[in-house]
Amino acid sequence: MSMTIESLKKHPQQINKVKELYLDSFPQNERIPMNLLLWKAKKDFVDFLVIYDEDVFVGFTYLMTCNDLTYVLYLAIDNNIRSKGYGSRTLTLLKEKYPNNRIILNIEVVDEIADNYEQRLTRRKFYIRNGYKGSTLLYQDRWGLYEVLIYRGQVDKEEFYDLLKRFAGPLLFSIFKPQINLSKELEVTK
Repeated sequence: MSMTIESLKKHPQQINKVKELYLDSFPQNERIPMNLLLWKAKKDFVDFLVIYDEDVFVGFTYLMTCNDLTYVLYLAIDNNIRSKGYGSRTLTLLKEKYPNNRIILNIEVVDEIADNYEQRLTRRKFYIRNGYKGSTLLYQDRWGLYEVLIYRGQVDKEEFYDLLKRFAGPLLFSIFKPQINLSKELEVTK
């Protein structure tokens, strides 16, 4: 496995694969319009990256950074090659790409009454195995409640708000209205 992550700008031929994987991997309510993602990716604090194993397209990730905080907004591995270590290796590559940054991401809160409880639990265990831990923050938008996981250090809600405002801009941020709340640290499932 010789994996690399590179800017989508260098690989525009992959845009259709990225779009298809994006639509397959995320529910409609969690998807920002692709045109907006592409437009925002022109900013110097946004990285829209494609993941390769040699010359084989593996997936993509979409990140934004503010100071030493990097937020993984999206990470998707091609359905045909999941469970082969690509997700863990991608997280390692991100840690290497941002060696001095705290890295955060959101996952659906593990809720025993959720229809996809097992999937949520499996996803959380995956990130915990890969060095992430609960941050004591919960992120809520109009569509769901998410636990904020972090690799390296801690994050406070003001830092997360600043990052989101930087990405969205004042108008979009006021329309989107995300809420970031403190919670007691969620128990790490082993």
